[in-house]
Amino acid sequence: MARLVHKATDSLSAEAQRLMVAGFRAKKTYTAIVRDLAEIGEAVSDSTIARRASEWRAEQSRRQAAREYVGDLVAELKANNFTATEMAEALLTDALMANADGFKDADPLKVQAQNLRAREVSVKEREAAIRQRALELDERKLKLVEERESRVKATLETPAETMTAEERLREIQAIYGIRPEENA
Repeated sequence: MARLVHKATDSLSAEAQRLMVAGFRAKKTYTAIVRDLAEIGEAVSDSTIARRASEWRAEQSRRQAAREYVGDLVAELKANNFTATEMAEALLTDALMANADGFKDADPLKVQAQNLRAREVSVKEREAAIRQRALELDERKLKLVEERESRVKATLETPAETMTAEERLREIQAIYGIRPEENA
């Protein structure tokens, strides 16, 4: 079992801790942070602030590396067109490789529930893709109908001197792909 370690800054007020972290973010000197804390009535030594700053920077570096790793992993999964289930499986496998004992106490029912939710997301993604393809197909059909309609209107608006009624009928039948019946 890990030993609980008390740090001098743990007893600082929330305002003092916020001020300390703000100083770390602003890259203030340890002495300037100590001075800021003293102004609000908190007494902390330079060496304590230096240790906390070092720990804070290490934690920020760890978080940044984790963000970059997850960003790269998600980009790779998207590039290879992974489904939500495959993505969840890849992330779980990766987490197991990083910490083999991490799932030792995991509730199998919760893991199964998460897998089912991932599959639901995958199904919803597929349904959305199908709806998108259907919408695109409907738009193409509408465009074809509108095109045919405009061609028919143009044929009907042709002056009678240039085209007979029979020629118009044959032209309209050709536009719609109707073969005129052979009358013998």
